[in-house]
Amino acid sequence: MRLNLPSLSALHAFEMVYKLQNISAAANALALTQSAVSKKILALEAYFEQPLFERQASGLVPTAAAELLWARLPPCLDELEGVMQEVLASRDGGGVLNLAVFPTFATKWLVPRLPLLYEAHPGLTLNLKIQLSRVDFGGTGIDAGIVFGRPGWPQCEHHRLSSETLVPVCSPGFIERHGRPADMAGLTAYTLLHQTSRSDSWPNWFDAHGIVAPPKEQGLHFELFSMAVEAAKAGLGIGLLPAMFVADEIKRQALVELFPPEQQSDSAYYLIYPKRKAGLPGVITFKRWLLDQHERERASTAD
Repeated sequence: MRLNLPSLSALHAFEMVYKLQNISAAANALALTQSAVSKKILALEAYFEQPLFERQASGLVPTAAAELLWARLPPCLDELEGVMQEVLASRDGGGVLNLAVFPTFATKWLVPRLPLLYEAHPGLTLNLKIQLSRVDFGGTGIDAGIVFGRPGWPQCEHHRLSSETLVPVCSPGFIERHGRPADMAGLTAYTLLHQTSRSDSWPNWFDAHGIVAPPKEQGLHFELFSMAVEAAKAGLGIGLLPAMFVADEIKRQALVELFPPEQQSDSAYYLIYPKRKAGLPGVITFKRWLLDQHERERASTAD
């Protein structure tokens, strides 16, 4: 059995009184009478069996109990409001989805395709949450995530989207200044751009071709793929980057593909979500669209 909790209107009144430190100002903000707001605060104090504010000549001063309530209450009310909005959105077969995604995938692949998503599912609301490391579903409000790796996510459903091919690229200006490598081994003589979360990409690439990799210290290091892409475009060196993230730059000739793309590992991009959230309308709608979109693009590439 849950506790007999205070009313939402009383909690909203406390929130406004705490912010404004004044009953009259809070009443005006809430479009209530001063008496009504005072009664709600008194009701809360009776519930907690301790005062929330000290009435002083200079105004209201929050007690330790009020400070504790204020520290915990707003996030809870925000979460409750979000749940209500999700349930309301589900009336039209849409729903709300809080999706964790790493920045470059969002900017280079997902965001450009969002018009297609909203055209097909106008009732869906997609909130993107950037995460650089593993997706944390515990108490974060995140419903699903797009990750790169291998299956092995406890208590989660997963759906494979696509493998990843890497391609060595640089700017046309870089070639004009430094020349173009004649073969794979020639790459070792150039400044290489590294992405810190994939620090083994270049060593693995060289190893696959039987080439001794140069020391990593000779290259430049960037935390995000997007930084490495911009560094390559700026002519700072040669990047080994996912082909899907630089396809537009290669098409526009902002980057030059030095050698054909290659798949380096059996890791792939996956959509994952906790099994307990598999029935959420937002998860179902987005999953179907995402898998269909990847299948269409895969078929188009094959043609």
